[in-house]
Amino acid sequence: MPVELNTQAQFAAFVDEVARELGTHCRTAPDYDHILSRLIIDDEGRALSLRQYDGAQPTRLKVSAAVQDGSRVRIGVTASSARHVAQEVTRRLYPLHAQAARRAAELTGRDDSEAHDRRTVTRPWPASCPEPTSRRTTASPK
Repeated sequence: MPVELNTQAQFAAFVDEVARELGTHCRTAPDYDHILSRLIIDDEGRALSLRQYDGAQPTRLKVSAAVQDGSRVRIGVTASSARHVAQEVTRRLYPLHAQAARRAAELTGRDDSEAHDRRTVTRPWPASCPEPTSRRTTASPK
């Protein structure tokens, strides 16, 4: 049976319970982006945002986590119980987050490598160019 999540106090208590289900080192904090939302900071330093996104369906939650490249991964979950939400986060969100983090690290590494290659190519360029000489052009007689 879905949990009643109509007030901030009910939502905060529910998210505290989800945090306990996720692990002993998880803590919660306010999330000021939305009326009914809270953050869970897990033991790996991830900030998970739990948000009720539709007042007409108070049991539907969006859970998201930021990736270091600025993107976010998100899942939708029914707030049937704190244990259910924690299981869905563990089963679905964490693997998505890990995959996105790996992809972001690969892209960052590739960008760093390309920037290094560009610096390597352009650094010797001025030294290899001959000194500019002024050219005098003379008009040819007609």
